[in-house]
Amino acid sequence: MRYRTFGRTGWQISAVSLGGAYLMGTDPERARERTRALVQRALALGINYIDTAPLYGRSEELLGAALEGEKRPFYLATKVGFDPQDFDYRRDSVLWSLERSLQRLGLAQLAVAQIHEVNLAGWKRIMAPGGTLEGLRAAQERGLCARIGITGRAIPLLARLASTGEFDTVLVYHDYHPCAQLAAQEVIPAAHRQNMGIVVATPLAGGLYVGGPAQARALAAIEDTTERTKAQQVLDQLRPLPGTLPQKAFRYILGDNRVSTVSSGAATVAELEEVAQAADMDPLDHSLFLV
Repeated sequence: MRYRTFGRTGWQISAVSLGGAYLMGTDPERARERTRALVQRALALGINYIDTAPLYGRSEELLGAALEGEKRPFYLATKVGFDPQDFDYRRDSVLWSLERSLQRLGLAQLAVAQIHEVNLAGWKRIMAPGGTLEGLRAAQERGLCARIGITGRAIPLLARLASTGEFDTVLVYHDYHPCAQLAAQEVIPAAHRQNMGIVVATPLAGGLYVGGPAQARALAAIEDTTERTKAQQVLDQLRPLPGTLPQKAFRYILGDNRVSTVSSGAATVAELEEVAQAADMDPLDHSLFLV
């Protein structure tokens, strides 16, 4: 496993990290057993950054059980928002949410507390007195979290928030992979200027880089015919390169040195092992994929 500096935090985190959105899998009765196996394998592979959220079903609870008594170092990030559905993003709600997450996770402190989908909170509620940012700062002061961050797909808002210099990390998803560079146009440059840690999630783009029927469905879901044609061209360019298709997607993102880690939403040990290998392979040159 290779490691990268997580922006201004100075932490050395694994180039491939673990996302907790799919820990429930298709067999909820075995979720606890499967999560423990997945987490143990992740740590054995050198993965030391884990991202979760209250929105992800029992993810925090499952991770808490899997990490109980763990002595190997790791960084765990979670989020505020979505739970409950009428979450108001105010200071006291942020503190309540983080305290509850820590209880589920069995931890004394989070590495990063993030705003889940910044567009739901909005600029005013985040930045206003008594708002989300104030809640995150209060959480830091109380020792509930070491660092604070932002997440989402609201590109202009993410870039604006990143530019304030108030946040340590940013997570983008679905908007940066071989067939999409939207996040790289505005958000990642803004975050890089502020020396933020940068996490890229959903690198497989809903099945676009897994082949078979899943890839066909993902291509069909691209409504713009020009964009669909470009995506097919990129996939054709990826095909002859060494490695599996998921590995190539990860290697493409890791070709951007501004990115700190690529988050894998693996649901099985086999899926995680496959993409973790991408960290030890050469990154892909972005200039090869101009279409």
